[in-house]
Amino acid sequence: MESEAERLKLLEWMKKRLEELENEILAIKAAISFIESANSQISDGQKNAPEQTIQTTEAEPPKKIDLKPIPQQINNQVNAQPSEVPTTQITIGEKKVAAIFQHDNEMKVDMLVPLSQDTPPFKSFFVEKVLKDYEKKDKIREQEGQIQSNQILTYEIINDEKNNIKQIKIKNINDQRRIREIISTVRWTIARMIEKEGGY
Repeated sequence: MESEAERLKLLEWMKKRLEELENEILAIKAAISFIESANSQISDGQKNAPEQTIQTTEAEPPKKIDLKPIPQQINNQVNAQPSEVPTTQITIGEKKVAAIFQHDNEMKVDMLVPLSQDTPPFKSFFVEKVLKDYEKKDKIREQEGQIQSNQILTYEIINDEKNNIKQIKIKNINDQRRIREIISTVRWTIARMIEKEGGY
């Protein structure tokens, strides 16, 4: 028979696991909300803006994410190198927290604030539920002959000497929908991480 200590240990583990699952559900719901909002903004812009210009004319709320379509942004900056001008800047409140550079099917996220990779929900949500899920789906598509092995999404997390996230590199995105989802989930993840670390 299980001892009382073993039962308490099991109960503690179950409570912790339940909390993790609840956090994941909240994270996914929030990410869906951001993605739907982003799609709505892009759709409205396409209806009202002239060709090759997609932006709203009304004042944006303080907390926002700039989701101008990447290819058009690049076309308007043909003389600039992709590494020099960010295609998207993420702000939390009035503070810039990340700069995103998009070129062809590659994306680079430069962190502008110090956040540890161990702060939730970076690993549990953004890495495990977003990036690894894309990678897994691409590997299945590769096995089915739909894509080549060199077209599978890959990613790299670069940290500084204090284990803070310095840069996130993502290759072989190959999908505008994925680009929008990644940007939305990056923003949501950073916002939650800042809350966990006490804000700025």
